[in-house]
Amino acid sequence: MIATVQLKDLKKVIDSVSICVPSRSSIPVLTGLLIEAENKETIRILTNDLEMGVIAKCQAKIEEPTSVVLPGKLLIGIVRGMIGEIVTIKTLPDGMVTELICGKSVFKLTGYPPENFPVFPPFQRDKYFTVWSEQLRIGFARTAFAASNDETRGPLTGVLIEGKDTFLYLAATDGHRLSLHKIENLNDRIGEKISFIVPSKVASIIMRTMVGERINVIPGQGEIMFDMETVSIYSRLIEGEFPEYESVLPTEFTTIITVNRKMFLEGLERTTLVTTPEEETIYLQFHDGKLIMTCESQGLGLAREEMEIEMEGQAIDIAFNSRFLIDCVRVAPWEKIIIGINGEVAPALIFGDNDEFRHLIMPLKVREED
Repeated sequence: MIATVQLKDLKKVIDSVSICVPSRSSIPVLTGLLIEAENKETIRILTNDLEMGVIAKCQAKIEEPTSVVLPGKLLIGIVRGMIGEIVTIKTLPDGMVTELICGKSVFKLTGYPPENFPVFPPFQRDKYFTVWSEQLRIGFARTAFAASNDETRGPLTGVLIEGKDTFLYLAATDGHRLSLHKIENLNDRIGEKISFIVPSKVASIIMRTMVGERINVIPGQGEIMFDMETVSIYSRLIEGEFPEYESVLPTEFTTIITVNRKMFLEGLERTTLVTTPEEETIYLQFHDGKLIMTCESQGLGLAREEMEIEMEGQAIDIAFNSRFLIDCVRVAPWEKIIIGINGEVAPALIFGDNDEFRHLIMPLKVREED
């Protein structure tokens, strides 16, 4: 390969692919980045760990359109540290060593055989639906955090994407909480009902690499492609059945709390300053139009906050995992949030004045008073 490319463009491409380049692998070529010519004016850089991969492209002037695979982490570090305007990429005649020249910097890197780099499976690009990138970013931000970190739990480690009519639903759960987001006004391409589970890691990467206004979502056979203007993200899907989520969302409550989201979040964050990873419980007392929040840690002390609320129904004392509660309140889209409660051991629902976002959270056992 012989190509020249603007350094600023190459840095953007490198940043896009850097988030899923493994440092180690039993298959050495998977730690590399494939650089190839898409045409005489575009290069593509690819990473693929067999579970997911990223393709990013930028403009370039290409004289010899061959391919090369260079050590990924090393290449990323080199490009990020370069100073100049133009980078020349030149593979030497032996095909294994590639020169990178930028300003007064010269690097010679030994690569891997490009024919050993795994290619992405073919996708039927006529079967896709389009979603606004900001809609998808918000949807993932409001759901992915609720997925399980336990890799043995299969479908619970991902985000469900389900299409019904002109709506797209995103859902994630770890068994202790469930987060649901609704996207309206999809285009007409969605057709029949779709349902697949994307790894939460992929959702996080998509949020960090979104480019452009629209994303074409292209489901395959056990895989999926998120296709943007200059970046495409490929991933294997998670197999298995996602739990039925609509039926577990309560619609009637014995206690309904309405509270200012910003004030509630700030109070939660202050109160939980005394918590530790081993002691994350927050105690909430809803009585006479007031909320009292309390956290206590044997090693750090006690914190207590009081605030005004709107309240209907029975007074109640209830406890939650403080981190889980903050995760939800932080991404809630409303000025006021509503908390629906059916006793101290039943799951509570956090929602607002529309069904754009709903979050179900299991309470913890309330401490026994002396």
